[in-house]
Amino acid sequence: MQGQKSHIKPHGWWFSRELKFLGLFLGLVSFFNLVFIHKVSALFVPTLSASVDQANLQVNGNQVINSATQTTELPLNFTVNTNNRTGYTATISTETNNTSLSNNTSSTGAKISSISSSAELNDLPNNSWGYKFGASTNYAPIPTLSTPAQIIQTAGKTNGNESNQLSIGMKLSDNLESGNYTNKLILSFVSNPYQMRAVMTTGQDFNTRVGGLDQNQTFEHGIGKKDNIKHIKYSLSAPTPANNAISIEDADSDYEIKAWFSSADNTLYYNTSAPKIFLNPNSANMFLYFTGVIDIDLSHLDSSEVTDMHSMFFNMKALKELDLSHFDTRKNTNLASFFGGDVSLQKINLTNFNTENVTDMRVMFYGLNSLQTLDVSSFNTKKVTMMDSMFYELSSIRKLDLSNFDTSQVVSMPTMFAGDVMLDDLNISSFNTSKVENMSRMFADCRSLTTLNLNHFNTENVNNMASMFNGMTNLASLNISSFNTQNVRDMSGMFSQVQKIEHLDLSHFRTDKVTNMGSMFHQMIALKTINLSHFNTSNVTDMSSMFLMDDNLTELDLRSFTTPKVENFGYMFGSFTTDNRLTRIYTSGDWDISRAATTGIVAPKNVLVFANRVNLVGNNGWSSSTPNNVGLEALRIDRPGAPGYFTLRP
Repeated sequence: MQGQKSHIKPHGWWFSRELKFLGLFLGLVSFFNLVFIHKVSALFVPTLSASVDQANLQVNGNQVINSATQTTELPLNFTVNTNNRTGYTATISTETNNTSLSNNTSSTGAKISSISSSAELNDLPNNSWGYKFGASTNYAPIPTLSTPAQIIQTAGKTNGNESNQLSIGMKLSDNLESGNYTNKLILSFVSNPYQMRAVMTTGQDFNTRVGGLDQNQTFEHGIGKKDNIKHIKYSLSAPTPANNAISIEDADSDYEIKAWFSSADNTLYYNTSAPKIFLNPNSANMFLYFTGVIDIDLSHLDSSEVTDMHSMFFNMKALKELDLSHFDTRKNTNLASFFGGDVSLQKINLTNFNTENVTDMRVMFYGLNSLQTLDVSSFNTKKVTMMDSMFYELSSIRKLDLSNFDTSQVVSMPTMFAGDVMLDDLNISSFNTSKVENMSRMFADCRSLTTLNLNHFNTENVNNMASMFNGMTNLASLNISSFNTQNVRDMSGMFSQVQKIEHLDLSHFRTDKVTNMGSMFHQMIALKTINLSHFNTSNVTDMSSMFLMDDNLTELDLRSFTTPKVENFGYMFGSFTTDNRLTRIYTSGDWDISRAATTGIVAPKNVLVFANRVNLVGNNGWSSSTPNNVGLEALRIDRPGAPGYFTLRP
């Protein structure tokens, strides 16, 4: 602890009836230091100094009383300079508990009293005085010695000399008794308590400096992998010269922090003489690409000041266990890529994780392939706006309970659960998706989920649903009856390879803004019926592979379809086998192929539109034994002299 204090020495006000003269005297600034330092030498020594621009203020009483308002205002400036990292506090008071300007020769106890409540200068009572600080328009009562008034309190060091203004105001009247009126004021400046600390350098700087200790490391994408650092431990002993230690403390650290690498045991050691080490507010990338680390000792690290932890443990491929139960994360706002790529991690303790201020959780648990259980019940997600790929490729997780998640501020959820191939129990019943704009690949390749109820999803602001359910090969029941798709522009691959659903009703879908429907229903091999009765395809440019390999469909009703902007019909109705059942495609007329014809037949555009559809018959009974050779011209109602694969249904 350390405190520093400065005083304005007390001086007096006085007033003479004969001279009508009133004076206020403020003395020189004095200060003293109280510094308590550990026995070890510190890097930082706090200082504080203060001064006033004038130590003697005087008032001519005749001028005040004879003025139009009978008031006067006396400004003085004080200057403070401190390097104390927690700032200082300034107070004002009288030297005693008497707040009046007293006439000591008066037989009647004449005085100029302190005002009793705040007021503007012209509203002060007769024969009274007060003070104001800075830009305030009101004057405050003069405080006593026992109850000094705080006029300023800062939270950090000054930027050189910092000046502030204090003003004394008074109002006099003709009935003031002759004599000298005096009192004494004290200005005090005290440095705020400060605890000396060891502060780690920034995460990226730590990564660069410490990584350089492994001189035989290999590189991946230009990033050092620190392959030979297998253990990270706190050392109870300071390094010796032979250790060739480096400094890893921040410029604002009060203590040195040293780190060194022992090739004998492949261990990175760190040490400080302080009781603990405060992690830097910016600890992003701190252990990023420490690919060889098997275990890490974090017990001497205090994370209470950290605001950014993104990629902190990213790609620590050999790490098997991480206990963060002691981490204080109250100030942290960024957890993006926090554990991403930790493919060997089997156990994480997040018991006391406080995420109340986190806004970014993108890629947080990406690629934790060895993790079989994950408890995020302590998470507070009320401020999170981005959850992209948050649980992407948790390929060993079977159950994920997110019923406590508040997603009301989230705008982005692409690839959120993609690649969770073993996940068969997902609770997202609390999800509020009213602000979400991107759901592309949100559930892609969740191959073990058999049912998914999204009836509570509000999708009115979503613009991207590309591959949202792609690869959900065992999904047999899907409730998306609440979906509002009015703003969606991309539906490509949305239901691709959803292989257990037999009936799909999308009659409520609004597709006015959609431009891409490529592979939208690709390889839905169990699909028997599909309702697209309200599809508006007037802005779609890509319909390639839209119904490719939907081999259990016997008919398609596409009467609502128009194609004025479609450039690519390649494989739209195709199959990879002749063992398919599609016999009829119903439309309300010929399709516009003008854009596609202009584009030309460039692989894979506009080729094999009806590949292997040997059972498909047009309105007039036309079919082809070589459908692979049939071109865009068959996208029309079959009629005499103009064969086509479409059947008219008004």
